[in-house]
Amino acid sequence: MNLPQLSIKQYVFAYMLNALLILFGIVGYQRIGVDRFPQIEFPVVSVTTALPGANPDIVDSSITNIIESSINSIPGIDFVQSTSSPGVSVVAIQFELSKDIDVAFNEIQAKVNQVLRDLPDDADPPIVAKVEVGASPVMWLALRGDRTLQQLNQYARTVVKKRLETVDGVGEVRLGGQRDRTIRAEIDLDKMAGFGISADDVRMAFAEEHVQLPGGFLAADSVENLIKLDLEFHEPSALEEMIVRYVDGAPVRLGDIGRVVDGVADFRQLARFNGEPTVGIGIVKVSNANTIKVIEEVTRRLEEEIQSQLPPGLTIEIASNDAELIYEIVNALKEHLVEGTILAGLVVWFFLRSFRATLIIATAIPVSLLGAVAMMYFLDFTFNTLTLLGLLLLIGVVVDDAIVVLENIYRHREEIDPDPVTAAVNGTNQVVFAVLAASLTLVSIFGAVIFLGGIIGRFFQSFAVVVTVGVLASLLVSLTLTPMLCSRYLSIAPRHGRVYTMLTRLLDGMDRSYRKALDVSLQRRWLVVGATVAVVLSSGYFFGAIGKTFLPEEDEGRFIVNFRAPLGTSITATDRYLRETEKVLSGHPEIRTFFTAIGLGSAGQVNQGIAFARMVPRDERDVRQQQFLDELRTELAAIPGVRAFAASPSPIGGQRGDPLQFAVTGPELGEVARLSRMLHERLSAVDGIGRLDLDLELDLPQLRVKVDRVATADMGLAASDVAFAVNMLAGGIDIAKYNDEPGDGERYDVRVKAMPESLAVPADLRKIFLRNEAGELIRLDALADIEEAVGPAVISRYDLQYAANFFGSPSIPLGEAVALIDAAAAELLPLGYGVSLKGQARELEETAGYVSFAFLLATVLVYMVLASQFNSFVQPLVVMTAQPLAVVGGLFLLWLTGHTLNIYSMIGMVLLIGLVAKNSILLVDLANQLRDQGLAVDEALRRACPIRLRPVLMTSATVILALTPAAMGLGAGADTNGPLAVAVIGGMISSTLLTLLVVPAVYSLVENRLAQSRGQRTSTVSPSQQGAEADHA
Repeated sequence: MNLPQLSIKQYVFAYMLNALLILFGIVGYQRIGVDRFPQIEFPVVSVTTALPGANPDIVDSSITNIIESSINSIPGIDFVQSTSSPGVSVVAIQFELSKDIDVAFNEIQAKVNQVLRDLPDDADPPIVAKVEVGASPVMWLALRGDRTLQQLNQYARTVVKKRLETVDGVGEVRLGGQRDRTIRAEIDLDKMAGFGISADDVRMAFAEEHVQLPGGFLAADSVENLIKLDLEFHEPSALEEMIVRYVDGAPVRLGDIGRVVDGVADFRQLARFNGEPTVGIGIVKVSNANTIKVIEEVTRRLEEEIQSQLPPGLTIEIASNDAELIYEIVNALKEHLVEGTILAGLVVWFFLRSFRATLIIATAIPVSLLGAVAMMYFLDFTFNTLTLLGLLLLIGVVVDDAIVVLENIYRHREEIDPDPVTAAVNGTNQVVFAVLAASLTLVSIFGAVIFLGGIIGRFFQSFAVVVTVGVLASLLVSLTLTPMLCSRYLSIAPRHGRVYTMLTRLLDGMDRSYRKALDVSLQRRWLVVGATVAVVLSSGYFFGAIGKTFLPEEDEGRFIVNFRAPLGTSITATDRYLRETEKVLSGHPEIRTFFTAIGLGSAGQVNQGIAFARMVPRDERDVRQQQFLDELRTELAAIPGVRAFAASPSPIGGQRGDPLQFAVTGPELGEVARLSRMLHERLSAVDGIGRLDLDLELDLPQLRVKVDRVATADMGLAASDVAFAVNMLAGGIDIAKYNDEPGDGERYDVRVKAMPESLAVPADLRKIFLRNEAGELIRLDALADIEEAVGPAVISRYDLQYAANFFGSPSIPLGEAVALIDAAAAELLPLGYGVSLKGQARELEETAGYVSFAFLLATVLVYMVLASQFNSFVQPLVVMTAQPLAVVGGLFLLWLTGHTLNIYSMIGMVLLIGLVAKNSILLVDLANQLRDQGLAVDEALRRACPIRLRPVLMTSATVILALTPAAMGLGAGADTNGPLAVAVIGGMISSTLLTLLVVPAVYSLVENRLAQSRGQRTSTVSPSQQGAEADHA
């Protein structure tokens, strides 16, 4: 007794087996999280080393170069990037995705420990850390109000930040535009010189007069007292009374040479929301946390605990929120699921003209989809763009097996056996082989997708698993639930209504037309094959005409503007440029809100800024995001003195979103800079490349202090004394800590620096005096010369070579842009210098190889499955003639609709290999069965193909219509879902129409030729011989 017979006889068993899938699916559905993309863990390790006061070139040669050389031999490294900025070296090592991050961390740590002795003595120990590549804020809040900036910062840091840090799933709360409370001791250099006070005197005063020490306990027989030695000053006014030095027996206090201000940190950051000063609060989720749940909990806590307790005059609101886009995309896909289900049901009803039959087939959809959902829960997947797209594809696929089984049972009931039970058993047994072969073919396709390498492999892994499980669940449904329901509930009405009769005539006319076309195809087989080859060859034109990109452009309703002023621009001047940028943004009604900032990030360069903008909903604007960005880029380019670039956010958090990213690399920094400028000039004149942002920061205005070491030594001083005096008065140093009494639990920095008006131009450095051991005051210009020069602000490396980074958003497809860059680089760059692709451009180059491998592997796996099922080495090739026909249709429809060949459409092309093989399997399987009964090859085809016409059209139409809502570009996320849907629909249409004629022609040629090669004519052999012959083939 086989499985269909068992299910028909033990119908409760069939119910319970499928109910189990439904139960697990419902439980899993309620517990699965929601996110935009599948979680991809990039194994990245960073090494950060501080060398206080060092220039970027010193950091580069003394630290970065040594660390990069030491770790370069570790296996599994994908690439190495580094930056050397003032006082700090950051080396980021990205490993191949298969590398275990913990192993990588330990290997990096061991290599760094080996070179510790080679680093400068005054360098801090290197900090090795795992990097979460996607650790960028998923939500920004804006705190504003009628308070001072110090009060806003203090409230954000001590209240809001602490409350949000305890939310489950929140890994970090960042403050943008933050300027912490700082007690500022601002020194007047003229008064300092007048009183004979040096920088070292101020340092010693704080070290000796502003102190806290442990006092221990004073214990008696029955009592002990804690001795509190808190000798710090707890009021800014009291700090002004601190004695710095005695001059001629009189004390000189800190207030005599300057002022003490209860202020904020140096003006190196600012932030605004919709043009108004604000403190930005960024919520960063922990790795693999559910984005939606984190944002919902933060929003709940914001509304229930924070907003209700805000001091009067303060407001806090959401500036940006990733959950909005995720909700839109997920809800749009859920709508497509419903729409696709309805359309698939209409297809079944149209061909079978029976509501009962339609409902029986429709049961395959929830059972199979919930089976896939159950597996998603067990594998810890989320509902995201890829898994929901897989479920959408399943709507059209999972009903295929049920359609084939039910249609054959229906035909048996109408034409062969009216008994419902025996018709169900015999009808199912007749197609069980074809159903099994078709399902295993699909599974082998998705198996190839699972083994894809690179980011695309990790990206589509959950998609492939979901579809694979869904297909296997549909196979189970078609062999258990479908035949059981058919045996009990499928009815064949003796009389039919007007609609039924009309549809029957339409379908009968379709059958007659197909029989005529099939006769022509079998009579002119070589002509059909020749025409097919010509059509397949035409796909080369469409392949060349379609643009190649890594990711399709998507209307996310949000974008980022990165802008930079010339190196050396003060934050005040950069703020003027920022206001011009804000003016452009606020002039567009399509923009709902924008959050702008200067000095964000670890480098905190004041000549650079960023704007995060949110657009109004799609239904409230007439322009798509990409069209809007093209217009905005033109307006931003017109702002004088600043280079501003607008782009969509990166799908990988923490990186720029520009699709075109590359670096010019080479061994000499100066030559890299020269060649990069030449390449930038050349590419700027190329149509379609657009404006390129050259991130080359080598022209920072500098004041170089050249110490006369002999003169300094003669004066009884050292170079370090000169460095400290200049550092403290010009740059400022945090010299001590301060807290109020009673305090708020926080300790604040005391920062000593010259008054801004006292040290404004290079000549003012001459006001700095140093005291030698003899007590004499010596002016700085007697010990050192001050030279004006330019030097690097940041030195970048890529794969151990100096690098200049380019960013751009070309108007032409990314693949064409990369080809133009390679051509220009080949002309300009000498030996030893080259272009290294980064970001999407790099992934596009690698993806082509991965997809080609997946395509080849899928083809081989399909052949192996078919060869095993048909017990033939030749017939699988006949079945697979449908695959090139599908490729033609997929490419043609992509070209016709203006889509590009990207990771989504590429995967769609791979999926076609399995999807279109199902139709051929149905034709060849029944033809083989009829030949086993004694029919000749062509006669078997004339009988089999019309019988299989309706199931072939039904299965193809369900896939096509299920994906139609996504292909039409409706709703959020359609820009990414569309290419895959269009590729599959185009391939299904072309392969279905051509398969019905081409596969029979090829089958006839091959099988007749095989018969002739054995010295037999297929029209005269006995049935038993013919069956043996087919088995042998």
